[in-house]
Amino acid sequence: MKVTVKQISLGAILLSCMASVSAENLLQVYKHALDADPTLKAAEAGFLATMENKPQALAGKKPQVGLSGSTSYNLRNIENTAADGNFDNFNIGYDLSLSKSIYRKDLDAAVDSATAGVEQSRSLLEVERQGLIIRVADAYFSYLTALDSLEFARSEKQAINRQLAQVKAFFEAGRSPITDVKEAQARYDTAVAQEVAANEQLDLANEQLKAITGRYYKSLARAPLNTPLAPPAPNKIEAWTKMALENSSEIRALKYAVDVAQAEVDRQRAGKKPTVDLFAKQTGNLNRVDIDTEQFDAAVGVQLSVPLYQGGAIPSRIRQARHNLHQAQHQLEARKRLVNQQARSAYLSVISGIAQVKALKQALNSSQTAAQATQAGFEVGTRTAVDVLLSLRETFGAQRDYSSARYDYLLNQLRLKQAVGTLSNKDLQAVDKVLTVKAK
Repeated sequence: MKVTVKQISLGAILLSCMASVSAENLLQVYKHALDADPTLKAAEAGFLATMENKPQALAGKKPQVGLSGSTSYNLRNIENTAADGNFDNFNIGYDLSLSKSIYRKDLDAAVDSATAGVEQSRSLLEVERQGLIIRVADAYFSYLTALDSLEFARSEKQAINRQLAQVKAFFEAGRSPITDVKEAQARYDTAVAQEVAANEQLDLANEQLKAITGRYYKSLARAPLNTPLAPPAPNKIEAWTKMALENSSEIRALKYAVDVAQAEVDRQRAGKKPTVDLFAKQTGNLNRVDIDTEQFDAAVGVQLSVPLYQGGAIPSRIRQARHNLHQAQHQLEARKRLVNQQARSAYLSVISGIAQVKALKQALNSSQTAAQATQAGFEVGTRTAVDVLLSLRETFGAQRDYSSARYDYLLNQLRLKQAVGTLSNKDLQAVDKVLTVKAK
């Protein structure tokens, strides 16, 4: 019995690369995540909540109108020599007030802070959305890698089982020692255990997808055996670092954080300045006793308030706000450096990933050729069963490495776009053009 290693290896890879026509692709899975991911939903809710800060800040600059009223009934009992008896009265009163700020620098600063805060939250939401794309892609490719590993493990188990049968036949014919049988049996048992472990990894990968999308998947589009490899465009690392500094949503969010901190400095400085408010007020009172009386008062004016001394609280708040501003500025500079580093690392990962995929493909071809030669040597008695088993392990190990490298390359393409802040649905569509392989 002859084990055709190359047929088994290529068959396993081709089978793993075939996606059914109904297989869901990466963009579809991402759309599921958009509807179901709780982390993104929390970020969206936080953004909507932050948006309400601006109308609240603007409200302070608009007229403030208030109305209050009261009513009371009083009963008095008097007993003396001059007169005695019960006396009562009924009172109705109201107070209508209107005020409008004329000069309040603290309100202007509050509006500036709220405006910058909304834009900061918007940028952070974009960071979360791009992060979701990476989380989905990572889980998606982890699932495909686990699926390939399971199929390779099954193929390896079948190949070792065939080799075990052949070794037993050789032993019965006196051509192989019993140690070869024991070694083949041990390798087969190990292959069974590896299949169980690979199946568990696939289940865990599916659970990871469900945690993001809220559903399980049975069929996902896969990458072809000869995955197209293309260097980043433009193929200059300086161009990508420049794009990162210009487009990064993380940098944009921290720039708005600096604006928020600056607005807080302005607001605290306004605490030393006078405030001017326009006010109008009307009060009315109706008293019903023996003789009904009505009283109405109205007033219109301008109120000036000048802070003189609050125990040093205002200068302390100004210093505190300045320190917070300096902190935000340093955090922005640190983020710029980190984004620059991440862009360079992501670019280099794509470049090295291309070289790695090519090298592993060649390694796979070489291991298949070596396995065939080893099998042929075993047939004529120049190689042992252990040699064949080792060649099988190397071949299927090369398959797993090649499969993992191809998906790592695709994921690194997306990570590069995330690093420069341009990751979007279009990038998923580009990956799907590679992943959509119909079954023949």
